[in-house]
Amino acid sequence: MGTDARRAEESLIREALLRELKLYEARERLALEEIADLERKHGMRSDEFMNLFETGEIGDDRQYFEWWGLIRGLTSIREQIAAIKGMLSY
Repeated sequence: MGTDARRAEESLIREALLRELKLYEARERLALEEIADLERKHGMRSDEFMNLFETGEIGDDRQYFEWWGLIRGLTSIREQIAAIKGMLSY
């Protein structure tokens, strides 16, 4: 593969990674907004909620499962963001 072709390929890959990064960052913002809404609604921080939920000290309301899922999903989203940033800085 010639130098120009390699550069073009690298440019396409970089552009694709940047698009994916923007999508994951948008997902992160949305998850954070939803989590903040739940924190306000229930009057507790997410770390407090997770402790109560995972130890069974709080009910099993559907909203609690959604909150738990958002927190777990946020962790996954952040891992993806870190991985993409790592690839971009390589």
